[in-house]
Amino acid sequence: MKNKARLNNNHSKINSYSFMPLFTTVVVPLLFGRRKETQSAQEKKSETKPGSKRLAVDKYELTDNIVKFFVAKGVLKKRWITLKEIPVREITNIETFGNELNVTWNSAVYSFILKKQSESFSSLSEKIRDLLEENSTTLESTENGGQRKRELAGIIETSIGVVDLSFDILMGLNEKRVNWTLLESFLEGSAKSLNFNVTNLVPFNLDLTKVSNAITRQLPKETSKETYNLLKTIYVYFDALKPNDTSKDATLNVQNVKTIILAYFILNDIMFGKVVDVKDDHKEILELEEVLLGLAKESTLKVNFATLRINLDKLDFEEKNSSLVEDTRAIFKEQLNQF
Repeated sequence: MKNKARLNNNHSKINSYSFMPLFTTVVVPLLFGRRKETQSAQEKKSETKPGSKRLAVDKYELTDNIVKFFVAKGVLKKRWITLKEIPVREITNIETFGNELNVTWNSAVYSFILKKQSESFSSLSEKIRDLLEENSTTLESTENGGQRKRELAGIIETSIGVVDLSFDILMGLNEKRVNWTLLESFLEGSAKSLNFNVTNLVPFNLDLTKVSNAITRQLPKETSKETYNLLKTIYVYFDALKPNDTSKDATLNVQNVKTIILAYFILNDIMFGKVVDVKDDHKEILELEEVLLGLAKESTLKVNFATLRINLDKLDFEEKNSSLVEDTRAIFKEQLNQF
């Protein structure tokens, strides 16, 4: 998909828009040596940690990430009574010694003893450990995905602000008489260097110093060139973003972000063309509509193109358009809160 971005009447154009912590339950096998000849193996096994709760059980089962322990009631006709239910995700530690199982849950240690000494908790312990690792990996992926989305949202918000600033400067440069005081005011309150500290994305830095210096020295060509480079930096960064292969949602988010930036560049380019009296914008307007329709299908961002089109038709290069330009941008930006 190609879009010609007009940076000024005689300036080069923007072309070719393309665009765990691993939770591991450590099971440490304890070797019971004879500390004293008078201490039997049975006495050793019966020792429990302070605050532990000892429960004798007849059987257990693990279903739907919940481990249940049962005791049998009755002599002739046994009934299985649930003695304890523990959600696996809430277990913080597990240890097994043959027919004894120690489970740390809600800061308390529960010690379960199988009544039949010939039976073992080894299999259950292994399954619980696997589930804990699986749940931890899923949680880490979810947390990283959330962090990635927050970082993307922050970069989008800041970048769109710089896009607005850049196109405002370019529009100002195309006035019959450049108002350098106005151009300097565009940069007031803006940090000259924007560095994004991100953990799940490629680092992103924007330097507005060269643009600011060119405006201060009142150099039209230099200002246009450095502003163009600033826009190019933003566009290239988003175009090069790669999805997180381990997360389907992250892939969708990154693609949506690229489409958002593309649409916003096209919108500003159309308004720029209106201001500098470039008449042939029909293809760009159709392209903007197509991009926004595609974005609406793939995300919650649904920009009202009909309202945008009404505002775009009102723009006239012979009139003062600053308030109308801002109103048109606001129609787009208010939808970003839904992303």
